Amino acid sequence: MAKKPAAVEGTTKVVGIFGDPVDHSLSPRMHNAAFAELELDYVYVPLRANRRNLKEAVRSMRALGIVGANVTVPFKQDALKLAQRLTPTAKAIGAVNTLYFDDKRLVGDNTDGVGFVDALAAHGLRARKKRVLIIGAGGSARAVLHGLLEAGAADVVVANRTLSRAAQLARDLSRRDSRVRAARLDLLDDFDFLETRQLVVNCTPVGLKGETFLDYDVDSTPRDCLHFDLAYAEKPTPFLAMAASRKRPTVDGRYMLLFQGAAAFKRFTGRRAPLAVMAKALGIKLPG
Repeated sequence: MAKKPAAVEGTTKVVGIFGDPVDHSLSPRMHNAAFAELELDYVYVPLRANRRNLKEAVRSMRALGIVGANVTVPFKQDALKLAQRLTPTAKAIGAVNTLYFDDKRLVGDNTDGVGFVDALAAHGLRARKKRVLIIGAGGSARAVLHGLLEAGAADVVVANRTLSRAAQLARDLSRRDSRVRAARLDLLDDFDFLETRQLVVNCTPVGLKGETFLDYDVDSTPRDCLHFDLAYAEKPTPFLAMAASRKRPTVDGRYMLLFQGAAAFKRFTGRRAPLAVMAKALGIKLPG
């Protein structure tokens, strides 16, 4: 039986998440379940901000005694400029999703990339030497690409509707690394290319509003090609439903949320996150 959250007292340490909107976030549910499990005197709350007041809101963390915060869309790049110190990972990705205090300085970090790679590993796929297709070139794709390169992926192609944006992403994160190249979306219908992929990652929201997913020939991928969608919903996303219908293994975005959250939890508390408890709060199970 899940433990009940402790009462909020004057001693309770506050952690939150900045976003707009933020009411849909599953992070409070996940982190508060973890605090209760470890009997930590913490509470995690949503912190809605906007671009006009984000700077003021982040700087108020110290005054209000907020010990840490996650940052979600659309503020991850804005937060980069608000931290007093950036980790090498945040600098490389060019975005911040976690803020915490270290020696009284506000540190900006990014746990999305390692969260993605850890989610893959939990499903039995190591990124090392893998051939990957990333669909989309937005902020989440930056974190995924960084995580894959750090983990030793052999070949990563970033496909995007606007080729120049994919090319810019590849340049920003790979420093002209020969393992990375940009392509247009017509590659999603290229049999010769798709049959070489071992992992396909959707970093776009396409399909979540009921529209048809992109023209993607999932049948051209190997039978064991893992399909990972960073988005998640109550039902499988159109991308994952398509892959599952063709008997390809799938992973939804709650697993990345779980593992990036576990890394952030360690930054906030200094304790190892109770993964099984956090997974249950998200409505998923740890593989195996």
